[in-house]
Parts: sequence; C-alpha cells; structure tokens
Amino acid sequence: MPAKIKKLTRQNLHGVWSALIVPWTDRDELDPRRFEREVRSYGGTGVHGVYTGGTTGEYYAQDDATYERITRIACEQAHDVGLPIQIGATALSTRTANQRIRVALKAGADAIQIALPFWLELKDDEVKRFVKEIAAEAGATPIILYLTSRSKRKLTPALLGEIAAAVPTFIGTKDTGSDLKQVRAMLRAAPDIAIFGGEDFHERIPAGGRGGYCSITGFNARKVVELYELCAAGRMREAAPLAASIRRFLYEALVPMVKDEGLWDSAVDRIQRVAGGGDVGLRCQSPYRSGSQRHVKQVLAWCRKNTPELLPGQGSKNPASRGASS
Repeated sequence: MPAKIKKLTRQNLHGVWSALIVPWTDRDELDPRRFEREVRSYGGTGVHGVYTGGTTGEYYAQDDATYERITRIACEQAHDVGLPIQIGATALSTRTANQRIRVALKAGADAIQIALPFWLELKDDEVKRFVKEIAAEAGATPIILYLTSRSKRKLTPALLGEIAAAVPTFIGTKDTGSDLKQVRAMLRAAPDIAIFGGEDFHERIPAGGRGGYCSITGFNARKVVELYELCAAGRMREAAPLAASIRRFLYEALVPMVKDEGLWDSAVDRIQRVAGGGDVGLRCQSPYRSGSQRHVKQVLAWCRKNTPELLPGQGSKNPASRGASS
C-alpha cells in the first residue's frame, strides 16, 4: 500500500518537486500509457512531489478533455507511488480557472498550482480578487501561486503579505524571478509562506527558501534531491560543488538551446528528460518547435565531458524516498 499523503500546509511544504512532461502521439493527442509511466518513474527517486500545468507540461495547449485526462492520470499514478501532487489550473479568467480547479479536486489533487491570468496585466485589487475567488473554489485544498514573468507583473512583498493574511489556504509560491533581497522581503511580509525557487534553490535555502521546482529532476532527480538534502542540513560547503555542476549544466548545456536555437523551455525540458532516460518523446504541441535526437546526443556528450557526476544513474549514495511520508 502506498504511504498516506499528508495534507500540505505552510509549515510542511518543502523539498524538490518535479514537473511532469506529457507524452504526445504523432497526432498531438495524449499518450496515456507513456504518461502513466512518466508519473510513476519519480516514485522512489526522493522527490517530495510532482506537479502539472506549467510550461513543462504544456498546459496552454490542452483542451478541456485532455486536461481532465491528464489530471486524472497524474493524481492516480502519483498517489499510487506515494507522492503528493500539485495540479496546475492556470487560465485567462477566474471562471475558467475555477472550472479546472473543480476537475483537479475531483481527481484528488493535493494542491492547486496557479499563475495569475496574463492576457491583461492585473491591478493589485484584481490580483487579490482572483486569489480570493480561486481559494473559495478550492475550499480546503491549498493554493500555490506560480509567480512568473509570463504573468506580466510581479507581486510586491506588501501585496504578498496582504494575500497571505487574507487567504489562509495560500501556502506557497513557485517564484523563479526574485533575488535573495526580494525573497527576504517577502518572508518578512509573510513569514510562514513556503517560497520555492528553481535550480537556484540552494541559494535561497539559507535565506528561508523551502526548496525547488526543478526541471533538471528530469535528467537526474536523485542528484537534485542530494543537493537539497545537503542544503536543508546546512551543509552548504559540501553542497557547493554539486550546486556548481548543476548550474553549469543548466547555463552551458541547456540555456544555449533557448538563446541560440530558439527553442522554448518546454522543448528543452523534453530534451533533457529523454537524455535522462524518460519515455516522453521530443514532440511539442504545434506550433512550437521541438528538439531532436541531435540535441539529446549533444546534452549527453556535454555532460560526459564537463559534469559526468550528473549523468543519469549517478544518484546520491543513500537516496531517501520522500513523498508523502516526509
């Protein structure tokens, strides 16, 4: 029997969370069996949970029926391997977001992860209204705000504090755009909110950060977990070489494919996941560009030469399976 999933709260939300990639068929339809395997593959790796509904999972390219199938499969399979799951419900209006939240609740989501509506930039009062309305729809299920530049605006620490005080089920943020000074300011305004970064989480933990929502878990989840465990234990000097390797891999092997070849994050995430052994395919939803096997070989060759300690299969010596029991 899988471990019982603990309710996520401001106090216990922490660790390494991995984005789920959706495998598509050659007709741009969900491949359910491969997606089941993708979700289950994170069981036993030590990650603290998985999530859907961001750029990596191409939520923006999903119709309602596809979204519902993805959500149902993700919740079933994650829970079966003992992992909590956050379901993304980002949309362009409160009404549409609430429709997706209802789907997520029916499927058994442990939390709702959501960005602000982004076609028109929200004013402060609209931000507060949005969060209150989606929280009302979600009920007791907690909310994680995805604070991204794609939402066209940044929340000030004061506004974040107001929302945290007004909405008790708002428990954390996925925030990949704030520096350490801003992180500290946000935590002064909302001391118990769980603030997550991306692959830079090792820098944020000493400032009060709780962990990372990391795409590189797709390449080698155990290594990312190893870095988190060192940082969480305060062993920053020991963590430094591994953090440097992950940073090099990100900025020297992956980012150039965005800057030099025009691939979007979703394509690069697939490339590294396939290089890491995942059966998710390289195909992105049209009209966005997909990577190729050339890119996969390029990533592996770079890693062998420069950061061989990150190669798939090079995990921590004693990986602790986290999931719901952590």
